[in-house]
Amino acid sequence: MKKALLVFLVSVLGLGAAALPGDSKVRAYYSGDAIAYRDVVVTATANSDRLEIFKLEGDQLVRFVDVRPFDARFNKDDNFYDVKLSEENGRLYAYAISGFSLYKYDITSLNSADLTKKMTNTYWEWYNRVDKFGDNIVTISARGVKIYNQNMDVIDSYDITNSVPYNIRSNDTGRYIFNIKNTEIEVFDRTTRSVVRSLQVNYRSGNGNRNLYFDALDEAVYVVDDLSAKKIDFNSGAILGRFEHSGNPGYDAVSTGNDYLYFSNGLGVVKLNKNGMKLVSSQKTGGIAGTEGWAMGMKAVTTSSGEKLVVFNNSSVLVLDSSLRKLASFRGQEDTRVDVKENLYLRVNTVAAPTNAEILLSGGGYLPNEKLTVLFGQSATYTINADANGRFKQEITVPGVSTEAWTNAVSIAQSQASNPSVAVAHERVDIKVVGEKSKLTYSTAFEITTTN
Repeated sequence: MKKALLVFLVSVLGLGAAALPGDSKVRAYYSGDAIAYRDVVVTATANSDRLEIFKLEGDQLVRFVDVRPFDARFNKDDNFYDVKLSEENGRLYAYAISGFSLYKYDITSLNSADLTKKMTNTYWEWYNRVDKFGDNIVTISARGVKIYNQNMDVIDSYDITNSVPYNIRSNDTGRYIFNIKNTEIEVFDRTTRSVVRSLQVNYRSGNGNRNLYFDALDEAVYVVDDLSAKKIDFNSGAILGRFEHSGNPGYDAVSTGNDYLYFSNGLGVVKLNKNGMKLVSSQKTGGIAGTEGWAMGMKAVTTSSGEKLVVFNNSSVLVLDSSLRKLASFRGQEDTRVDVKENLYLRVNTVAAPTNAEILLSGGGYLPNEKLTVLFGQSATYTINADANGRFKQEITVPGVSTEAWTNAVSIAQSQASNPSVAVAHERVDIKVVGEKSKLTYSTAFEITTTN
């Protein structure tokens, strides 16, 4: 009965193809990333030429980052093209690519994006994708694959190319790289630096948002091509099981490593049992968020309340539960936002000053006329407004040091026999400016001196 239902959905949902991205100004979502960070589902995409990052709050998918890069060389707005989320030493980062540049944003607060580093290559390599292979961030371009450490230094590279660089994947494995083509998947072994096997598939076209799931435990590759979802033995290439679907393009196959597999084929999402590739449930994604849809990229994450499936559905970003019921969605919107006019910067007229002194703070790179919050150490908060160019200049008062710093200074003074009545506290803090709408942040170090 379930399979009959799927066949019915397949036969009547052909209109979903009409929802593929076009020339509309409405933002479309077809790929991205997702992670469960501190038990919160966080998802990111750069499909709209902007970096957009969301978090799941109850039944709402809340966007807390929506930024576009600025190219100072040509004095114009630039575009983001891809994003990868990465948890490193307990903090959450978003790596995004724009042309020849790789950006690293700290989004640990889940409220804003703090640019921590930007790397621009000098050899004119245009990045198509950013991904994570094992523990390493990578960039993928027409020139191949480059591997980075956490300082964004290139530590290795591989001459792996594809006419569609988007189809070079790793499925988060540190050893294998999968190069998805029209009729085959080439498996590249990083340890031997060579192609070690070829797996056969049935893509009518190599274009599109193609991906697969590699299960190292059962040594199987799960992939959905334009005919069926397949379970392929990784070592022999033999097909261990298959599930016929609509004959529409097969896009993505994901799993959290348990007994279940999810795949997308434009018309919707299907859940299978890996053992035998049997149907568990299916969901049409067109109309599920109040708009037409076309399910392409997906990510599956595990939280304390169960599995969550993030679907990039062209007209929306969807979050489904393990039964494919909608939990939340974010609809694509007409892009009417005003962009920043230059790169972020922050300046202060001195690097140190005593408590109650007046210092001059200036900066730019925010949205025109945006409300800004200045966080000065642990105890002071100021609100200022950017001008029509996204710049500001404001005198602010230096606050006192923290209680801990002052207690330490008093203790040191009392231990000194020469003049125990004089305590001088020095504390190094951050001055941080946060844009209310853009969520852009920039910070600089400052030293406060307090004397009794």
